[in-house]
Amino acid sequence: MKLSRTICVLLAVATAALSFAQAWSDAYDAGLKNVKDGLWAEARTDFLRAVALRAEDQSNATRLPGPATEQRVWRNGSPYSPNFGAAYAGLKSAMAMTSDSERTALLRQVGNELDALISKEQHSREAYFFLAQVYANLRDVAKQRGLEDKYAANVDKLKWKIDPELLTPEDRAAIEQLAGGSQDSGNAGAGTSTSGSQGTIVAPAATRIDKFALLIGNSEGAIENLKVPFAASDAMLLREKLVSFCGYHESNVDIVQNATAAQIRASAEALAQRVEAGATVFIFFSGAGVNLDGKDFLAGIDSASATDSASMFAKSDLYRLFMAKGCKIFAFYQTNRPTIAGRYFGMETPMVGAIAQTQATLPNQMVNSIVRSGGQVGLFTDALAGAMSEFRSNQVPIMEFGWRVFNWMRGGRSGESGAGSVQTMTLPVIVNMKEDERF
Repeated sequence: MKLSRTICVLLAVATAALSFAQAWSDAYDAGLKNVKDGLWAEARTDFLRAVALRAEDQSNATRLPGPATEQRVWRNGSPYSPNFGAAYAGLKSAMAMTSDSERTALLRQVGNELDALISKEQHSREAYFFLAQVYANLRDVAKQRGLEDKYAANVDKLKWKIDPELLTPEDRAAIEQLAGGSQDSGNAGAGTSTSGSQGTIVAPAATRIDKFALLIGNSEGAIENLKVPFAASDAMLLREKLVSFCGYHESNVDIVQNATAAQIRASAEALAQRVEAGATVFIFFSGAGVNLDGKDFLAGIDSASATDSASMFAKSDLYRLFMAKGCKIFAFYQTNRPTIAGRYFGMETPMVGAIAQTQATLPNQMVNSIVRSGGQVGLFTDALAGAMSEFRSNQVPIMEFGWRVFNWMRGGRSGESGAGSVQTMTLPVIVNMKEDERF
């Protein structure tokens, strides 16, 4: 009799355990189905339900209840990632919202969730990748840069596994590209090039100490019709590409975001003091620019009027700082170019110095953006970054590069439509240098 009661109790416990496992597994599976169907709000609800039943994500295989002699694992050893899944679905859901206030509130919540996972030492490329998207869409430059520092400090700890079934194919491909190819591509050492069905690991271009860059991104400002809301994050994107693909040493790339005209000038002066004689200088400016009395000016976030040059930094003054060192200057401008009092930014062409300057738009056009991996990127910046990743060289010929960027904007990538007639860049205007001069 006692034995029968013991068996009944054990059976009841086993049944309860199986029922519990079935409950969180069912919720998780429902979330995966909604992910595949693109029902992001519903997927987030399902994953949160799984969290309520089984709270912690797990990188390794999850063992299911059963006899020790017949150990079973859940979903063939897949990681269990409901917290990450809820945050990921929340990001996707937020990007589809039409209400700015609701989108911002959900993005902040998702950001806190992803940051909490990283704080638990769950270091995955996916968590950093999508948290960076959250900060980019919130225009939180300080947190973006803080996340970059955290990523750099923990890059050797990126061992945490995320259930790959959670991600769209596009996002999986983007993360593999970030990692330099397939995460399962083996132990190819630095400086190797290994091709496979999942991607390619390509060595970065060799660093040159005679190349410098000044990247200025002003998303903020008081001149409403000239603002470029994605400027600050675009500058950060180009810093990554210059270092990864074009041979610029990270310490030689200065980035200035949401700065006053005085701060832009100070940063330019500081870089000019460091550059070597005859060095190459890459300049990127995204923000408000105007032409007054025939001169181009870069507006700071403190510039209150499109006609007040006293609160701006003259482009010619920027060039002179580097011309004094005999530098070759390669300048790229992502600005809106409406005609104001008969003039538009970019009308001023330098007569001296070795300079190539390229505009993101034709006169009277406005700059536009595209969504890449959930974040806004300027069409021009996207094309610059894409062309850099294609060249992968520390000696990029300027005119060939200009045509590559032009064609990228016209046709997009991977079959996308690109800018087409929405936005047309200018080819480089070259002064006192050859068309195959390299940056």
